[in-house]
Amino acid sequence: MDTLTRRTPGTRCPVLALLCLGLLGPLAARATDRAPPLSVGMIAASTAKKVIEDWKPFTDALARELQTPVKVLASKNYADISSALKDGSIQVAWINNKLAIELVESDQAAVFAQMMRLDGSRGYKSLLFARKDGPIQSLADVIGRPGVYSFGSGDKKSTSGYLVPNYYVFARNKIEPQKHFKQVSHANHLDNFLAVADGRVDLATNNTEELPRYQAEFPEKFARVSVIWESPLIPNDPIVYRKDLSVAMQQRIKKFFTAYGRTEAEKTTLKRINGLGSFRASSNFQLRPVVDLELFQALTNAMAENANSPEKLQAVMNGLTKRAARLDTVLNATRLDSP
Repeated sequence: MDTLTRRTPGTRCPVLALLCLGLLGPLAARATDRAPPLSVGMIAASTAKKVIEDWKPFTDALARELQTPVKVLASKNYADISSALKDGSIQVAWINNKLAIELVESDQAAVFAQMMRLDGSRGYKSLLFARKDGPIQSLADVIGRPGVYSFGSGDKKSTSGYLVPNYYVFARNKIEPQKHFKQVSHANHLDNFLAVADGRVDLATNNTEELPRYQAEFPEKFARVSVIWESPLIPNDPIVYRKDLSVAMQQRIKKFFTAYGRTEAEKTTLKRINGLGSFRASSNFQLRPVVDLELFQALTNAMAENANSPEKLQAVMNGLTKRAARLDTVLNATRLDSP
């Protein structure tokens, strides 16, 4: 894991766990008596440094609006963001739908906004990349040649890098990646893209949100890869806050996010942040499609793993039934609040 860096002039502070920390020094001096610092966490699809830089105008404006210091933390490791949210080190975060399910299910966080693309779209797609000049030209090539290719999967908590392709590509075709490929590795989207472009893996997961950035930043490498599969639409990533924040603070944070993007400068900032156009008010109910997908995959896996043990299968299915009912209650409780 990379080193976390404190963004205070003249100091550099290595910390274990998260990657980057930005403190708004001048504002902190004025605001320390008004409210405790707010920590905002982000998943780094590329590098933590770049994510922090892209978001800085936004988080600076958030600090001014709330009149409190804002700390910014980013990590390539999904578990870092999840753990920090669970232990209270982070109060607000950009995460993915799969990770949001865990936090909503444990009643520690709630979805309050959703990322919206410049074109107004509310979703994106999972992809599989291969080299244009390589032996893999279609999904049939992957399925039909077990033990031949290397595969770059996403973080196991990634929606587009792991959950979606694991279900639509592998579970539906009765494939276990660890057995089907000669080698399986796990990395973030940028590292997987570069691994395919440089010929270090034959196939890797990715998503449509990252394509414009790769094309702009790595045009030569982008020309080497091709998309051999894309998924159905996945809901855009949610923004969540911890439920132990005061209601007043939650409302102020939500109002800031959903109002941001009205000036030209704000529009430029959002465009730099993964090509965003705005943040749309949302709720836990936006997780419904991914919850259904995760539960169905869990059921499929349980049936395959316990085919010769009806007792074990029944026990697993009972647990899944209870979990499905619990999640249904949590999601439907916010359904009327959904835009």
